[in-house]
Amino acid sequence: MLVSVTAPAPAPKATPAKGRDRYLDTLRAVAIIRVVTYHAFGFAIFPWFPAMGVMFALAGTLMVRSIDKGAFAAVKSRFRRLLPVVWVFGAIWIPLMIWHDGAPREWSYGANGDSPIWQLGFWLLPVGDPPGSQWGEVAWGVLWYLKTYLWFVALSPLLLKPFRKVPWLVLALPFALLGLAEVGLLPLEDWWGSTFNDVLVYLGCWLIGFAHAEGIIKRLPLPALFAIGGAVIAAGIGWLAGPGNTEALEEGGRAWSVENSSLTLALYSFGVVFILMRYSSRMEWLQRHAVIDRIITIFNSRAVTIYLWHNAAILIAMTVLENFGIDIWVAWFPLTWVLVGVFVLVFGWVEDVAARRKPELVPGKVKVVAAPLQPGAEAAPQSPPVPPAPAPAHYGNAQPYGGDPRYANDPRYGDPRQQVPQQYDPRQYPPQQFPPQQYEPRSPDPRAGGRYPSAEYGTARPRSDDRPDQAAR
Repeated sequence: MLVSVTAPAPAPKATPAKGRDRYLDTLRAVAIIRVVTYHAFGFAIFPWFPAMGVMFALAGTLMVRSIDKGAFAAVKSRFRRLLPVVWVFGAIWIPLMIWHDGAPREWSYGANGDSPIWQLGFWLLPVGDPPGSQWGEVAWGVLWYLKTYLWFVALSPLLLKPFRKVPWLVLALPFALLGLAEVGLLPLEDWWGSTFNDVLVYLGCWLIGFAHAEGIIKRLPLPALFAIGGAVIAAGIGWLAGPGNTEALEEGGRAWSVENSSLTLALYSFGVVFILMRYSSRMEWLQRHAVIDRIITIFNSRAVTIYLWHNAAILIAMTVLENFGIDIWVAWFPLTWVLVGVFVLVFGWVEDVAARRKPELVPGKVKVVAAPLQPGAEAAPQSPPVPPAPAPAHYGNAQPYGGDPRYANDPRYGDPRQQVPQQYDPRQYPPQQFPPQQYEPRSPDPRAGGRYPSAEYGTARPRSDDRPDQAAR
């Protein structure tokens, strides 16, 4: 019996966005959480996880991939994606500072004291620290990261070519310049000195991103990886134990804070990030935890928004609860994250518009993609199939296999899955007709004029199945 079987298509399944390294995405999410937590509590132990170094290294990796497609387009794309977010941020905070502290000429401009009025232009193109009032430091104080990021983006096409020729020499360059600055041979003064210092501190981590994209870190044997990373970490801690801690202690700072010295911060961040960037994981377990996976996606899609507004969220949460006599972290810290979520909903879409994506209030919606069909399989119907009607009788036969009693109880008969249009069992014979003129007389009867009498021989009768007659013969 010929049977046609339609293979059902596999059920659609949710698949994560392609092209994303979920290990790197998870690192970035952890780094952002660490930044918010550190700014909320200020514990000295938190900087020992180099969150900013991780974020710069991840951005450096992505920058290499973009430069290979076109250097100018890569730089232009990143400026276009970042600047509108900064402009919206400034459009809110500059009027607030004017309302609270008066005209810009009355601002203290933060730790650097009075600054020329032209530096307000850094709110439009943050290649330096934009000025602000002391009250507004919660806003302009976080812009150093975006300033440094833009400098790295602009310098990357110039750095990538020599890096590919002499990578280890380029990796050592920022530490040599920072060492000269630490001993006073390279003065870093005025607004450009602060900017140059921030660039040198984290340039090594940005270049680790280059090394990761070029496969240099992956090719290193593990003993060499830990030897290099460990030696750089030890050098940073050694400098902190000596000259690096002196100035901070003289100014009443905390002992053994990795941020007491720019050189220590640069060396330590480099060593830790160098090791972290070696490992990779497909993170398949995230697909079984949809909530965690969605949170990681939100942190990566809204990283700039969270970074810009988290200080404001901390300040608002603490101020509101203090008015109610509540000054305990188990109350204001969760409220901080609620407010961060509010800022993401209100301002996060700007990142989508700047990146020329479809704006979303909450990013990370899982797209349902149908699994590809296996070879030879047919697509499943969109609606429940309607069982076909019983196959019509072929050639006038209304019974199974022409009415033969030997096949009357065959369970396959009547099963619509076994019925194939225009295909029938070879045991079923078509009805046969035997007209009288097809028979030749065997012994003509002279009384009938040389013909067989119809009463004796009859006419040919139709038979639906002649196998019993054949067996009788």
